[in-house]
Amino acid sequence: MFLAALPFMLGLLTLTVPGHSGFGVADPNGKTPAEPAQILVLLCVGAVFMGTALTIRDLVGERPIFHREQAFGLSTQAYLLAKIAVFSMFATAQAAIVTTIAVIGKGAPTRGAVLLGNPTLELFVAVAATCFASAIVGMGMSALARSSDQILPLLVVAIMAQLVFSSGIIPVTNRVVLDQLSWLTPARWGFAASASTIDLNTVQPSPFSPKDSHWHHTTGAWLLDMAMLGLLSTVYAGFVLWRIRLKR
Repeated sequence: MFLAALPFMLGLLTLTVPGHSGFGVADPNGKTPAEPAQILVLLCVGAVFMGTALTIRDLVGERPIFHREQAFGLSTQAYLLAKIAVFSMFATAQAAIVTTIAVIGKGAPTRGAVLLGNPTLELFVAVAATCFASAIVGMGMSALARSSDQILPLLVVAIMAQLVFSSGIIPVTNRVVLDQLSWLTPARWGFAASASTIDLNTVQPSPFSPKDSHWHHTTGAWLLDMAMLGLLSTVYAGFVLWRIRLKR
């Protein structure tokens, strides 16, 4: 029930951001000059939370059953691919709900899409990819955990770290170590892809934006951000496969 209600709750949270600019140009002298970025942070970190929470209990909870079936010939690759296929559908549905609520409440992006023709669709794709990549990260943490008792601490650390590394609240652009570490997180690239779609470098006043090159409103920047989400998903899926392999 919690996972089913989560996208609705997170979608409604985006509506708590004060202001009327939505994804449009924010008033630098208004009460919320950083309104577009604040909405994106809630969307993208919300996607990270949804994806991670979706899978983080899965593998550790099934471990005894899986090991028994694995010993009798269950394919590890088939098991993992089936998990990924199912969770990708749930992640996509969750992303659709949270994005729809945000767009209905705050308005659609005012800048044109950089690739997909419709900026709302493009924003949804970025949020869905972030949620999916985070689901793979959640599986990785589930594969690492030795017991269910370790799940909550891992989840809290993962969400707090990605809140920072998204660069939406605390700028990490060109900050040695922080910037490089952020490349390993879905939040960094999911936020960047969303920022590219709404053209955050333009709609957010200069004093409140680090003008990250990954946020540029260009096809190249958006594709790079999405490619990094795909790469992270592949790498973390490979890590999960290695962790759950049959040990001889």
